[in-house]
Amino acid sequence: MCSEADQSPTTVAAPPTPSKPIIVGIYGLPGSGKSTVLEHLSRAVPSNMFSVYEGSSVIASLMGPNRGLGDFIALTEEEKTRYRELAIAQIRDECQRSGLAGVVAGHYMFWPRGSEQGTVVWTKADQDTFTHIIYLQVAAETLCRRRQRDQVRQREAVTPGHLRKWQEQEMRQLDTLAKISGIHFEGLKYDRPAEHLASEISHKLHEFRTESEHCNHIRVLAAVDEMLANVTACRNTRVTTALVFDADKTLTAKDTGRDFWERQSSRPIGKDELTPVEKIFREHGYSYEAFRQVAMLYSDTHRDFERVCHDVAKEITLYPEFLSILRRVRKHEHVMAVVVTCGLRRVWELVMEKEDLGRHIEIIGGGDIREKLIITAKSKEGVANRLRGPPHNLRVVAFGDGPLDLPMLRAADEGVVVVGEELTRSKSMEDALSMTIEHVNTNDAPHSHNLRQTLLPYTVTPRLDTVRLPVVDLSDPTDPFNQSLFDGPPSNLLHTSNRPSARVLMTPTRDANISGPALREAHRRIGWYLATELITSLIGLEEYSIPHVQGHATTGHRLLHEQDTTIVALMRGGEPMAFGVNEAFPLAMFLHAKTPEDVKPYHLSNQHAIILVDSVVNNGKTVLEFRERIRAMDEGRDIHLVVVAGVVQVEATGTGHELGRLLRKDSKFHLLALRMSENKFTGRGGTDTGNRLFGTMRLE
Repeated sequence: MCSEADQSPTTVAAPPTPSKPIIVGIYGLPGSGKSTVLEHLSRAVPSNMFSVYEGSSVIASLMGPNRGLGDFIALTEEEKTRYRELAIAQIRDECQRSGLAGVVAGHYMFWPRGSEQGTVVWTKADQDTFTHIIYLQVAAETLCRRRQRDQVRQREAVTPGHLRKWQEQEMRQLDTLAKISGIHFEGLKYDRPAEHLASEISHKLHEFRTESEHCNHIRVLAAVDEMLANVTACRNTRVTTALVFDADKTLTAKDTGRDFWERQSSRPIGKDELTPVEKIFREHGYSYEAFRQVAMLYSDTHRDFERVCHDVAKEITLYPEFLSILRRVRKHEHVMAVVVTCGLRRVWELVMEKEDLGRHIEIIGGGDIREKLIITAKSKEGVANRLRGPPHNLRVVAFGDGPLDLPMLRAADEGVVVVGEELTRSKSMEDALSMTIEHVNTNDAPHSHNLRQTLLPYTVTPRLDTVRLPVVDLSDPTDPFNQSLFDGPPSNLLHTSNRPSARVLMTPTRDANISGPALREAHRRIGWYLATELITSLIGLEEYSIPHVQGHATTGHRLLHEQDTTIVALMRGGEPMAFGVNEAFPLAMFLHAKTPEDVKPYHLSNQHAIILVDSVVNNGKTVLEFRERIRAMDEGRDIHLVVVAGVVQVEATGTGHELGRLLRKDSKFHLLALRMSENKFTGRGGTDTGNRLFGTMRLE
């Protein structure tokens, strides 16, 4: 769980650094059986995935010709440290080049009999290189007998008590160093045959290879797919909207992570005092490695984990506005709610169970490292993108309070920044929001971002200002945004907003440097794309015979009833896109229409479908006028009417607008768009689409 009080936008947006290779240390006291286990491992693990090293052998190889470990032992401590660092650096570099994971047997400390304390031989290079450490934990009495019976190496005779103290010190210190450096540390009891232990370690090594941020991201997306499959299987209707919530400081004013550590330590944590988790983020930022380190920290609390999670959940009170929304989800099968938390999934499961919402609200989160799911800012963004994009194509509305939530909020169709009391809200969110909005508005029309804010309670001071970040009132049932949350999107509206191919196609249309012929060509390509991608799926295809290049006849495909289709270019902005549609359907009739009256009865005679093409649909007024004209002349023949546009304003498709109502009521009336837009900006002069298409900017 992370408190976002000190999040920095630069931390969230920092570019990824090249990942270091996986290097696993096999540690244990001298005589514990590291070499024997390593020998079994070298046969058990595939050589195309792992390189196995005996640390002392690598050091000996660095000593030069005709020299070995005996010469190394004779060196000064400073020289020994240098060779140890050279050895681990060589292993690291070899694994970096080969792409293999390294497995290295090494020593942490030597503690001769009679010495008050041991001598640590672990180096800074070890600390910077190892990603995982497996410690072979052997009972002191067993270890003492093994050392006495060792026929290969002469071992100093020491008591079981000395060995026990030595092992405890090593494990304690390595555990502390691992927490500081983000190294995965675990002890394995060596109380079975070496080949069995090697088999268990081999299994762990394969798991370690799949722990990368990329693999974690794949697991997060798989969790989203599985979650949606389970939700869909339990409902009688298709899910079309996903409400995605951050947890702490969003659904509640509380920080459950801070509450967890207070209860786990059984003492209050001062206002300016950092929790163990906050210390990690303060030192390492909000990186994937830092979140993994946090998960390992929670693993250390396994004995108290469930009890503390229950205690924390009991004290959580959800904001009434969000509790109302979550309860409404139970009554609307086309809407699902997902809580995505960087913190403790278990706490939020218990909170939802307490509110009798456990069966209705999905939770994606982490906690204990054994859950194998690390949630970061990138993960949150990935959840929103996965739900919004193919294959699910849901409308996504996201809620969050801090910089870690911003990627998710921007990835959603609509993002709502939750603004709490000034004393508890994220201090760095103001700058992060300002930077995000400034970046978007630099590349698009003013206020074209998808962000809003909600004030909880409604009396708190807004973020930024209400012009740049409009306010929605979640407590007001008449607020249009609040009403829209549970509006089912019209099933007769199809768009490609989330497809990568559509984003490439829309780029030239938004580029202020492109106009005239180049822009008309971009619109033509969009028309052809929407015709082949959407219209063919909507209306269907028919087969016909064509000559094959090899001389025989084969089967071709074209639009169903293509020759009985009329393409109407709404002048003047719709013409270039209509040409693209006509290119895809060359048998169709083509008509220019400046007003509805330009469509005559003979244009509809015996026609199966009418395709109206315009570049932009803002409030839908023009489209509705053409529809009314066509339906009046239709005389009950129920012609399929399809509207094709580059951009459609989202609000026009809601239930509060006539266009939206007809899209829900008229089964033979469809609206197809390259992208949906929240932007209500109406172009003038140089920003008007028609002027840009035909170079008439200076005439207005």
